[in-house]
Amino acid sequence: MKKNYIIIASVLLSAVMMFGCAEKTSGDPVTTTVPVSSDSVEETTAETETAETAATEETTTAAEEHNSYDDGLYDDAEPLFDEDDDEEGILSKPSDIGLYDTDGGNTIFCFTYGDETFSAVYTPDNWKIIDSYKIDVYSDMVIICQALIDIEPVHGSDMESYRTADDMAYEWEQHNIAYAILPEDNAWRANAKDVDLNPADQGKNIYELYKERTGKDLF
Repeated sequence: MKKNYIIIASVLLSAVMMFGCAEKTSGDPVTTTVPVSSDSVEETTAETETAETAATEETTTAAEEHNSYDDGLYDDAEPLFDEDDDEEGILSKPSDIGLYDTDGGNTIFCFTYGDETFSAVYTPDNWKIIDSYKIDVYSDMVIICQALIDIEPVHGSDMESYRTADDMAYEWEQHNIAYAILPEDNAWRANAKDVDLNPADQGKNIYELYKERTGKDLF
């Protein structure tokens, strides 16, 4: 599934602002003790409960309104990728790509995807797919990654576990997003056209990868 990070970031921002709003409406109740009759106590209690209920409803309504996207803050935000959960790949199993070792040295491999041939280079604990940006169907990316680690597995970031096809496809997807949104003169965009699937980048999203490589925030 392709991930819309701008929308995720906006949801997180809304949640933080909701939490701040809720904090401002909370506080220790002010209690005043006065000598009154039992009837007065019951009336006062009823009035207090009514006031508390009204305050709660007002806070909830304000939070719900703030949590919506009707405030216009993100009207101009464009998704990094169009969501298309129904997008079907062309692969059904790892053998569909016809992966083979080109030189017998267990280093340079080729595979076929659609009408194009791609290269995958293996070095210890790293698979590099050349022109990986051309493949953007997530389910197919998972199958290709599985074909690669069936030949040579790659350690996870803890250097004890091994990476799965799914988490490798996630990293691949982050590189595709970078290649799609970065300007042509951006140095990292040129590198993002090929993906290196290694232990160090396991689980990192586009923002983390970009800052790690450039020392700057993506947005």
